[in-house]
Amino acid sequence: MKILTPPASPALFALGFFLCLSGAARAETPGSLADLAFLEGHWRGGDEFIFEETWNAAEGGVMTGMARGVSAGELRVLEYIVVSEEKDSVVMRFKHFNRDYSTWEESDPIVLTLTKANENDVTFSADPPSQEVKSVRYFLTGEDTLQADVVLVENGEESGFTLMFERAD
Repeated sequence: MKILTPPASPALFALGFFLCLSGAARAETPGSLADLAFLEGHWRGGDEFIFEETWNAAEGGVMTGMARGVSAGELRVLEYIVVSEEKDSVVMRFKHFNRDYSTWEESDPIVLTLTKANENDVTFSADPPSQEVKSVRYFLTGEDTLQADVVLVENGEESGFTLMFERAD
């Protein structure tokens, strides 16, 4: 067991104690909508399975995105994404839709929170992980190339996939 000893100076000890109580020493929740600006625009990728994402610039504390997946000339999935700044976090919510606007999810949308934000690289994670999605990471691999890594959870087992996009606008 590790035993902590207070600083030799009572003033330093009091300052550290105050900072801990005030929350000033706690790590801030990473990021803001500004960190997602690199996503703005139209992205397209795939050969046999074409996947597109279109992201609108953040406005009014919200950024929206739309995704479409097509294979063999048939729509496979539509997705509507809302990312919003809420209190001390950035939250992503999304649902998957069929062509008749029925949803894959039976009730609420999938909810992820921004857990990592670096230049042109963001990760959203579920806490606790949902039954469907554990995390989504978007990052630029080049000036006009985007990668999305999706980690899924099904029956307690993790799997996932990667989507590679090129800027299409």
